[in-house]
Formats: sequence, C-alpha cells, structure tokens
Amino acid sequence: ASALGFDERYMPRGDVFEFTQMPEEQLASLRNEMVLDEDLLAKGEKAEGRLVIKAAGNMAYPMGLRNENLAGEILVFCRTLGLPFETVAGWGADRRTMIGMGAEKNIPVLVSIPQLVGSGHIGMAIGDSIPVFERSKRIAAMLAGADVIIESAVVLSQEIHDGPFECYTGHGIWSWWKGYPTYSLKDKTLVRIDLDENLRKARDLETGSSLIQDAINRGLPKTKISKIPFRMEMSAFARHEGSIPVIGDIGQVWPVLAWKVAGALGIPLGFLSYAQHTPEGKAMREWIVKEVKPVDREKILARARNCGASL
Repeated sequence: ASALGFDERYMPRGDVFEFTQMPEEQLASLRNEMVLDEDLLAKGEKAEGRLVIKAAGNMAYPMGLRNENLAGEILVFCRTLGLPFETVAGWGADRRTMIGMGAEKNIPVLVSIPQLVGSGHIGMAIGDSIPVFERSKRIAAMLAGADVIIESAVVLSQEIHDGPFECYTGHGIWSWWKGYPTYSLKDKTLVRIDLDENLRKARDLETGSSLIQDAINRGLPKTKISKIPFRMEMSAFARHEGSIPVIGDIGQVWPVLAWKVAGALGIPLGFLSYAQHTPEGKAMREWIVKEVKPVDREKILARARNCGASL
C-alpha cells in the first residue's frame, strides 16, 4: 500500500492494498456510477501481487468502495419505502444468490442482529434500514413458521433460540406479558452445524442429567458446572429437546445435507457446492466469480421507481 502512496497507518495489517480484477465492460459500467481513480487503477495493473479469490472482496478497490457507496443509496430507499436492506438489495442481485432468489420469490431473507457487526458501512446500512425491534419481529415470524431451523456458521445465535419473542426458552415471557406477538420453539427441530465438539458434550450432559437447566435454575455458572468451555449460544440449544448437534465443517456437511434432502424431496439439483479445499471446491469458487454478477444498481433504481409510482 505504501508503494502506491498510501499512509500505512490507515492500511490493513501487512501494508496491503487490494484491487478488484474486472473486465473492461464492467469498469465502463462502473464509471457511470462513480468517479474512478484512473491513476490508481493504472498503478494496480503494474503492481506485483498475488491473485486471491474472495467471496466478498469488500476490501478491494474499486468494488469494495462501490459496494459501500451503493449501500448508502439502498439505505435511502429502505427508509423511504419501509423495507429491509436485504429486500431492496435483492432487487438488483443475481437470482443465484440468497437475496436475489428471495426477492424474486418474495421470500424473506434477513441478516440476524448479531451478524450486523463487522461488515463496514454495509452492515451499518443493513442495521439502520429498519429498527432493531422490527428486524427481531420479522425474524421471529420466520422462525415461528419454520418446522426445522438450521444454524450454520453463525455465532451469538441466542436471537434464534433465545430471542425476545420466543417463550419456550424464557425471554419471550415479557413480550407476552406486554401483549406482543410471540412464538415457541417447543416441538420444533433445531439443528446446529458446528466445529466445536463441546456443543455435543453440552447437549449430552443435558440429555443425561438436565445439568445445564439445573445450573440455570440455581443461578450457577454453567462453565464450572459442566466442566467445558461454555459459549453463550450453547445454553438454550443444549436444553432444547429437539436440538441436533452436527459436528463438522460446514463446507463438507452442507453439500451432503442439501443433496440428501433434495433427493428425499425429489428435487433435481442444478448446482452442488463442495468443500473449498477440494479441487471441485476450487472450481466452484472460480465458477461463482465468473458467473455470479454483482448487484445491479440500475435494476434497483427501476424497481424503486415502480414502488414510488404506487405510493
């Protein structure tokens, strides 16, 4: 980064600056959205470095900056139309992404509240698009309508199985008391894919002796009672009768799980993911980079205009 003239104090660790590799037609389209630093792009073409395929690429110029700018525009539409960020962004997203397909099928796709942290201005725009209270209510409605809930690669998931509108694990009692809509996880199946073997141990302890519930009832620290490192999300999960811990790498578990479920439902799969460290997984990442397009700003504007016309 310092070789490009940037102050190292404001650069990521290792004095690194990233560039997005883009075909010329995409750059030409981007010039219609924002002013590009052509000198910087020219320096990037000549700079030495290595090619890295990233899922997000939100630290690279110019797409990282473009996405942050676009998030600000999307936020204005969200505030005006009273919609979550994910819905508005989905209008312009590739239909092969979760938010793109969600927008096409009118199926809610929502970021859980703890996951808003760590996403730069995009995360803040998601958080500011609708009030926290409303986001929690919308997520509660999704969970209330689900027979099976799968948690994977998500931390601090108390919102899912210990949320402010959920009565069975406890916190929803005051929402009910105040007259708010509530739901219950009782009789639902809760699956968590996790690398931490302690999740299974916590579940086994509860199944065999109700140790975790007893600790809660007596106000005792769960870590000392269970003799295992106890993460916050383990508490309600371990106590829930319908909990199923699946210990493994999500990159390996998810494809098998999806394949078997699709087979049981008679649904043919046009695409199957693979663990990223395998040759198939590497080919999959390259395919995603080549085929799945960034959010299309013009599609968002067109859809927003239609919404505005009906106000």
